[in-house]
Amino acid sequence: MIQYCLVTYDLEMVKKAIDYYPVNCFAMNPSIAVNDLKGKSITFLEASKKYRQIIGKEMPLYIEVMGDTAEEMIEDARRIVREVPGNTLVKIPATEAGLIAIKKLRSEGISSSCTAIFDLNQALLASEAGAVCVAVYVSRLDKSGYDGMAVVKEISKAFKQRGIKTLICAASLKTSKDVERAILSGAQNVTVDLHMLEDMMAHSITTR
Repeated sequence: MIQYCLVTYDLEMVKKAIDYYPVNCFAMNPSIAVNDLKGKSITFLEASKKYRQIIGKEMPLYIEVMGDTAEEMIEDARRIVREVPGNTLVKIPATEAGLIAIKKLRSEGISSSCTAIFDLNQALLASEAGAVCVAVYVSRLDKSGYDGMAVVKEISKAFKQRGIKTLICAASLKTSKDVERAILSGAQNVTVDLHMLEDMMAHSITTR
């Protein structure tokens, strides 16, 4: 099954996406929160709690930690899963400190997605550390002169060869065509917004 992961802090967008589309995963990060919560008197975690109320306890919800050191990431992750109970996972960056945090949190039963993955080596190390998902930032790779989809495909091939069950997420996608390419490259989780979902469903021949 493909996970269509809605990335937004706009709660009205969340409600509409649930009503119309088979969205089965949700994620957020601080930079998106800054834009979506601008001018609203609500904190990052308060909005996360409302998010959980809308989507229910069983739906996967990925929330990014904001610490820099392993200790800060671990404490932040503990607070997130404590204050936003349910099927809540934490997003941790692909750094040395991140690997330490992922291993420690795994021993405590807290699931992590390793984000900002840019090559196969990072994905393999994150998987061995205990990450349940590795998120490849496709558009950032493309902007840096690399082929983001080729990296997704390489990770998918290696994981299949080694029998690795860690999910591969194609993140920072920009268009509905990016979603198609990511899935064909082996991604099991793709990040989307409401506009992308609407564009995926629209076709001029169907309309006629």
